[in-house]
Amino acid sequence: MRIVSTMAMALALGGALVAAPGYAAKKEDKAAASKATPAVHKAAFEAQKAAEAGDIPTALTNYNAAKAAIANDDDKFMVGQIGYAIYQKNKDEALQGEAIDLMVSSGKAPAETQAKLLVAQGQIAYNKRDYAKALTALQAAQAAGAPDADVIPMIVEANAASGQTLQALKVLDAGITKLRAANQPVPIEWFQRGIAIGYRAKANPADIPAINNATLEISKQWVAADPQKKNWSAALQIYQEQFKLDNDARIDVFRLMRAAGVLSGDADYREYADLVYLRFPNEAMQVLQEGNSKGIVNLTGKSDASDVMGIVKGKVAADKASLPTTDKSARASASPKGAISTADAYVGYGQYQQAVDLYKVALTKSGVDAGLVNLHMGWALALAGDTAGAKAAFAAVTGPRKPIADFWVIHLDHPTTANAAAS
Repeated sequence: MRIVSTMAMALALGGALVAAPGYAAKKEDKAAASKATPAVHKAAFEAQKAAEAGDIPTALTNYNAAKAAIANDDDKFMVGQIGYAIYQKNKDEALQGEAIDLMVSSGKAPAETQAKLLVAQGQIAYNKRDYAKALTALQAAQAAGAPDADVIPMIVEANAASGQTLQALKVLDAGITKLRAANQPVPIEWFQRGIAIGYRAKANPADIPAINNATLEISKQWVAADPQKKNWSAALQIYQEQFKLDNDARIDVFRLMRAAGVLSGDADYREYADLVYLRFPNEAMQVLQEGNSKGIVNLTGKSDASDVMGIVKGKVAADKASLPTTDKSARASASPKGAISTADAYVGYGQYQQAVDLYKVALTKSGVDAGLVNLHMGWALALAGDTAGAKAAFAAVTGPRKPIADFWVIHLDHPTTANAAAS
């Protein structure tokens, strides 16, 4: 979400703003010029003539005389035009800002030109860190019909720079929604900038939950629009940090990352294995073996990974053999915990139908966390290749794990792509 430089904005405005007041060729220009008071008209004429001859000191002298004689809005517009014409010669940014302010305040510019002037006014104010003025101008530009692509990034940045992080994200979300409603593509940098603003927020503590939720929603849209591995990894990392997930929720995120193929380094594989090896030894073993096969995890020599691998290798056979017994006990128990844990273990061994059956049993038990069970059922069904069933299970997830279910659905609808080559 790049902010255009003041110079670039000046070039964008160009000479279209400047009509020669004294000897314009077009009839409409002469008519506009005639509305100015005689003193302003005469001084403006001399200023423009000097500017075109390259005599900037004389042009400025007459410009100041014209400015001093301003008596009405037509005078303001003419003096602003001449000031801008001189700016195009001497590149005095203070003069540029003054000229644009005069034209804006006159209200005499044609509608399309007024919108451009307001954009330029907002840009100049932003560069001067006058964020209140920038926001006033840019919001007026938007109301006047300036293209969203010109104003939304700057409104977002002005809000963010003035500490209004939540408002910045709200503006961005509204802009994204508007573009999508019009079937227009959303620039990928809009998502990236919104996430950066939300992630780095140093806001009023009362705003933090809303900022985190807004960042989460932008993150979801980002990976749906551009599902590169690095984007998935970044989005899920930010989600974990902002929402301070407990270990069980982090396991759920790692399971999604593994399915999406976005475990991004040795630390991811080792942390995943560390979180599950005591309860689900086969899942830990598979994770470490996968990381090793990709050349990411070193299982030779003395290391945490090799230690964990040594432990789980000796537990897998007995753990798998115990499943029929734990399954029977889980079904008979009044608590859902055994059914959930045993179903999770079934998934680790690739026994997806057994897992789904047991998750359904868990849902019938008193005190069950239905959101958790539906999330894990969706996980099993997704790995089994039952996309429709998985999405139905994820749709039933409510509560704190709903974001993970939402990310799962995005993954199913938008398969991960390789990272784009650096340009």
